[in-house]
Amino acid sequence: MYTTSEFAVWIKQPLPNAGVVIITHAALPKYIIDKLHVAIDDWDQVAYLVVKQPSELMLDFLRAGSDQSESNPMTACHAGKLLQSVSKNCFLIDVEVSLTPNLAWLGSVCGHKLRFVKLGPSEPSNAAMDQQVEKILSMARTLAKNVLEESCMI
Repeated sequence: MYTTSEFAVWIKQPLPNAGVVIITHAALPKYIIDKLHVAIDDWDQVAYLVVKQPSELMLDFLRAGSDQSESNPMTACHAGKLLQSVSKNCFLIDVEVSLTPNLAWLGSVCGHKLRFVKLGPSEPSNAAMDQQVEKILSMARTLAKNVLEESCMI
């Protein structure tokens, strides 16, 4: 079962063979969110998580980590519940518009490898946003291929 919280929502939930989870802020233009969703809809190796309240999600994670009475703080926080069913060999892709990787800390929640994609300032044109979507999908393809190659070598 995949958890959705008040802080984040799965646009496309990870399947057991997922190798990549794209993570974006809900403030990303709806056009980009929709294009990503459509592009990965039939792609079993890729999931998509949209964070609605990144600051609150991080504070919840930090509170859970500082609570010494909790035996497993990662399952006590929303971020841990969101990511606990994602395979440990899965890559997270933090997609950001700002220079600061505001969601990169999610890689430390359950120990996932994380990559960062910085999008430039978005022009209002669909063509410019299509280029940004392709930049994200290109990284997802590369990482998904890496995960598949690693699993074949085992």
